[in-house]
Amino acid sequence: MAADAAVFFGLWLQKPLRIAAANPSGPHLADALARFVELERPGPVLELGSGTGSLTRGLVRARCPLERIIAVEQEPRFAAVLRRDFPGATVIEGDATRIGQYLAGHVERLSTVVSSLPIKWLSLEAQRAIVEPCLELLGPGGRFLQVTNAFSSPLPTDPLGICGREVSRVWRNLLPAQIWSYSHRPCT
Repeated sequence: MAADAAVFFGLWLQKPLRIAAANPSGPHLADALARFVELERPGPVLELGSGTGSLTRGLVRARCPLERIIAVEQEPRFAAVLRRDFPGATVIEGDATRIGQYLAGHVERLSTVVSSLPIKWLSLEAQRAIVEPCLELLGPGGRFLQVTNAFSSPLPTDPLGICGREVSRVWRNLLPAQIWSYSHRPCT
């Protein structure tokens, strides 16, 4: 774990806007996020920006079977850590803006989407390329959960035609974080 944190920090120094955090999410945040994952809904849990798997560990602690987890990570060194630590999970090494292409023909429905991407810093087009196919695969009542350190919505709801609300604030994380839940309009 310490070696993974060192890799994480080193990559953050090299690519601060792409990695977006100097350290992985802590267990308090991972466990808080996992409580909002609806495992009773059919389909896999999609994790975007999986990093070294700190949120994945929260999903596993919440009894999400590895076979239900699809982890998407663009950084090859992080993807290698995920493959090593979570055998049985599907690890996609790629850009989250291509998620619609990656899942087309392979996934009919998603249970929940969990994202720790630096989505606030992405262009509206990139945000749309990520959020729209995810919400389509979630279907009615599905949740797109986004972790952020901003104290406001990391996604612009009106331009994306979505509803969002903060569902949790986790002070016991370095840095304190919020969890936002997004869904299709009309808001439920």
